[in-house]
Amino acid sequence: MNQYFNYYKPSLGGSWLLVALVIAGSLVGAGVTAAWRGAPQSLTYFIMMLPALLWCGWLGRRGWESGWSSLAIHAPHYGKLPVWGFFLLAGLAMIALSFLIEPTVNWIPMPDSIKAIFEKAFMDSPLWDMIVSTCILAPLLEEFLCRGMMLRGMLTRMKPWKAIAWSSFLFAFMHLNPWQAIPAFLMGLLMGWVYWRTHSLWATIFLHCLNNSLSTLLSRIWPDVSVDTGWKDILPPDLYWFCYAGAAVLLVVLILILHEKTVSPQVQTHLEA
Repeated sequence: MNQYFNYYKPSLGGSWLLVALVIAGSLVGAGVTAAWRGAPQSLTYFIMMLPALLWCGWLGRRGWESGWSSLAIHAPHYGKLPVWGFFLLAGLAMIALSFLIEPTVNWIPMPDSIKAIFEKAFMDSPLWDMIVSTCILAPLLEEFLCRGMMLRGMLTRMKPWKAIAWSSFLFAFMHLNPWQAIPAFLMGLLMGWVYWRTHSLWATIFLHCLNNSLSTLLSRIWPDVSVDTGWKDILPPDLYWFCYAGAAVLLVVLILILHEKTVSPQVQTHLEA
């Protein structure tokens, strides 16, 4: 089945269609939740993503049968860095970015009703269910669609910065709520840039998993803290701004190192699977 996916390279319009299929899947998942009150969160999440996955597989198979050119979803190259070195630096960059963009969550006030839904999803779900849906399925499936399919397809049709921006916007839009949109967009820019530089889907899955796992861990360490509470509300002001400045410097340095040590592929040449 993987070979079929390599043949489907969605355009911007095709990427919007994938997002529409995710939204349609979310309605089906909501119906399952309404009919089955105890439905695992991981099951309803998989149902949400299933229509888009099936569509990619069907079009990929049709492309394979029609002789369309193949472009590997995952063809990693890490430049001058060893694999472990790249993952370490990129992981630190994601942690620094997560700290820097945290205040954007509060730019749009979250209604108490929505806050209660988020807190229920994080705290009332069994730990295993939360780990499967948030730390495993979300990184795997969202990165497959947003970077492996959408970004890969758009990189063959437009300039890299534009493809990365569009894939990040669609990634943010796909979360279906304005409170996650800004941080999701900014994280999408980093993960999209990493995919462009390395053509490594596992690298972006790792970054996504790292971010979600840290959020899950913190929600369990401090179960009484509201979902819209940030480090600025927890740390003393002087310590918070010292850490904020340090994270900004660290992120810039890490991006410069990664840019220097890696060389982006010419995706337009269609790396063969």
